Amino acid sequence: MALWLRKSGKVTADTARRVTGISSPFGGLQWADPGPSDSEIVRQFVVFLEDRRVLYNAADLEEVSQVEHSIHEIREQCTKTLQALPAKAFAVPPIRAIREAGRRFHTDQNEEFRFFDRGDYHERGEHRRRGSPGFFTALGAYRATVGQQVALLAGHYDIDIEGDLASVLPSLDDASS
Repeated sequence: MALWLRKSGKVTADTARRVTGISSPFGGLQWADPGPSDSEIVRQFVVFLEDRRVLYNAADLEEVSQVEHSIHEIREQCTKTLQALPAKAFAVPPIRAIREAGRRFHTDQNEEFRFFDRGDYHERGEHRRRGSPGFFTALGAYRATVGQQVALLAGHYDIDIEGDLASVLPSLDDASS
């Protein structure tokens, strides 16, 4: 009986938060399900990004409305992921950066490039379907930001990046230049 009442060496704050009740006289402990770990939440977010063609599709296949819609969905998923993570989690700043890049894309895509934008192009309405130089510049900046942030998340949480999403990650050759 004395061994049961002996004080343990260490109880972490995480462990203490999971305890929801203690039984009496012969012991017992009730635990709460802690939910998914930060690593699992981030892995689910990365899996979501793996299916977003806007991050890696060839430029000539992109349609403005589809890109706008997809980036909006990524922003929504960023918000949901941030709500599921603790405020001090490592993943919070990279996911916020991805969400902010989406907002910046929606603003920057409308930028005019007076030396590249032709008036007749705008008059035909082609820029709304195929995209203007401002659209493609903003899309490239968005992809670069997402790639950098996903690389940070993958490195910290030891997540393998599969398929086409790996094409937006910065390469080791870029770092040595």
